[in-house]
Amino acid sequence: MRIENKAHRLKAIIQGYERVAIAFSGGVDSSLLLKCALDTLGAGNIVVLFGKSELLKPAEVERAENWLADNGYPNGIELERVLLRPLLWKEFVNNPEDRCYLCKLRVYTAFRERMEKRGISILMDGTNIDDLKGNRAGLRAIHELGVKMPLVEAGLDKMEVRKLSQQLGLAVWYQPSSSCLATRVPAGTKITGDLLQKIRIWEDGVERFGFVGCRVRLDSGREDTVYVEIGGGDFEALLNPAIRLAMLRFFQNSGVKKVFLDLEGRS
Repeated sequence: MRIENKAHRLKAIIQGYERVAIAFSGGVDSSLLLKCALDTLGAGNIVVLFGKSELLKPAEVERAENWLADNGYPNGIELERVLLRPLLWKEFVNNPEDRCYLCKLRVYTAFRERMEKRGISILMDGTNIDDLKGNRAGLRAIHELGVKMPLVEAGLDKMEVRKLSQQLGLAVWYQPSSSCLATRVPAGTKITGDLLQKIRIWEDGVERFGFVGCRVRLDSGREDTVYVEIGGGDFEALLNPAIRLAMLRFFQNSGVKKVFLDLEGRS
C-alpha cells in the first residue's frame, strides 16, 4: 500500500474514535499520532498525557513539554503531565525479565485514570508495525489495557512514520529513537537512581563526541564494563584515533575499564 493511502487510513481510523487521550513521549511516533489527531479531531477532543519521571533525560522532557508551542499549538490544548515514581515500585526496581510489561501496565493504568475523569475511554499510543517485531514485553500491557495503536492499524513502519512526519513539517522527524534509561540495564540488575544517573552522564558524554542518539548499555556481570551503540553512519568517525582515545579516557575517568562497541549499530 502506498504511503499516501496509509496516511489517509490513519486519519480515518482516528476520526472514528471522536474523543481520545494520547500517550505522548515527544518522539517521532507519538508526535505523528498527535499531529494527525489534532488535525483530524481538533484540540477540544484530545487529552495529551506525558509520563514524567527520572527515566527520561532532561532534553527528552523539554522536547515533550515544548512540543505543542513548537509545532504551532500555543492555545486550546495543554500537555497534561503525569508524575511517575518508578524507583518506588518494587517490581520495577528489582528489574525482572518482564520489567517493561510491569512498567507499561503501571504507566498506562495511571493514564487511564486521568482520562476517564474527563469522560474519555480511548487511549492511543504511537506503536508502529516495526515495534511488533522481536520480544517487546510492553506490548502485553498495551493489549491487556485495550490501548489503540493507529499507526499499526494503518500499516505504518518506522521509515514511513519518519517520511510522513517530514512531510507534515514535524521537527522530530529525524530524531533518533529513544527509550527509557532503564532499558540499558540488564535484567536482574537492581535499578537505582545512581545507576540511571551514570548512564545519563555516559550517554551525554558520548554525544558530545558527535554520536547523537547513542546508547551505553551495562554488562550483566561486571560493573566496570559497558557496551556502546552508535548510529550506523557514525562508525567512520571512530577511525579517528583522537576521538576514539578521548572517548576511552572519558569512560576510564568514570571508573569503566572495558568499553565494547556494538558493531550492528543503531538504525
